[in-house]
Amino acid sequence: MENETDEIRQHQLFAEIKRFERWRNMQPASVLREFNYEHWSQIYQAFEEFIQSTDPDEWSTAETQQLLFIIAKDYETQNLTYCLSEKVIVTLAKESVLTAEGDAKWQMALQLHKVTDTVLAHELLEQFVNDEDEYVSRRSLMEFAKLQPDKTEAYAVEFWNRNIHGEMDEYQKMAVLQALKTINSPLLELYIGQAKTDSRKYLSDYARKMEDSAHMNGFSEN
Repeated sequence: MENETDEIRQHQLFAEIKRFERWRNMQPASVLREFNYEHWSQIYQAFEEFIQSTDPDEWSTAETQQLLFIIAKDYETQNLTYCLSEKVIVTLAKESVLTAEGDAKWQMALQLHKVTDTVLAHELLEQFVNDEDEYVSRRSLMEFAKLQPDKTEAYAVEFWNRNIHGEMDEYQKMAVLQALKTINSPLLELYIGQAKTDSRKYLSDYARKMEDSAHMNGFSEN
């Protein structure tokens, strides 16, 4: 069982995370770019060593949260998620559902295809699809199409019509088009048609490019 404490063991990883946090807190918010941190290589090395030498069942709550924190800050390269075992993925995905770190959530969603317990993987991914964070739900929907094609169409329709993310709804609809393309849905043609006439430039351009690509692969309008 997970150690339900706030204790953090003495390990180089947590020392590196503290050093990163000190650097981060010194940066003006207007120029803060986590990928500019000079010591990511030390974090990567310590992270991998910790993951390989410890049992997730023995991690404290505080340690799990520290892992998710640094994963979230590595969103540009996603290097930290490459070395995760299946057990670690499940542990971190379960915990990240409960955390406010959106950049940890979508990264864990993208790792669930490695989990052999497909029922559990699908349950966790569906929670990410339904996350309130716009980017988490968008990335998770596109991943969901690869793992759960039979349930994707219903979510695609919901995402297309709900309009709850303001100006970011444009990107939600682009994700819908990609998800429908992944599952070869008959709805794709309909939604491409609607997107082409949308006043939002990125969405309409995306739809036209997708239509051009579809034409090259034998898709044609009636």
